[in-house]
Amino acid sequence: MAMRRGVVIAFGVLGVLLVILGVVVASIGTQFDDVRLERDDLQSQVTDLEQEVDAVTEERDTMKKQMDEQVQSIEQLKSELERAHGQSQTAPAH
Repeated sequence: MAMRRGVVIAFGVLGVLLVILGVVVASIGTQFDDVRLERDDLQSQVTDLEQEVDAVTEERDTMKKQMDEQVQSIEQLKSELERAHGQSQTAPAH
């Protein structure tokens, strides 16, 4: 009978250990799911930020092109003004 009692106690302890192990595994699984969801959220944010960077870069490039065109126009006007000013100084006065 003492042997039976020892076996019952051993199985009882094993049962408790299995329950504890099950709770730990479930907890780890829940934490893993939370981390996976957080990772997915962060990946979504990274994708959104990459799209914003692309849009801002495109806008910057467009503005740089416009600025370069305006600088070129200003240089042309400046050159024409200097040429006209030079011609007016070299023209004979009546």
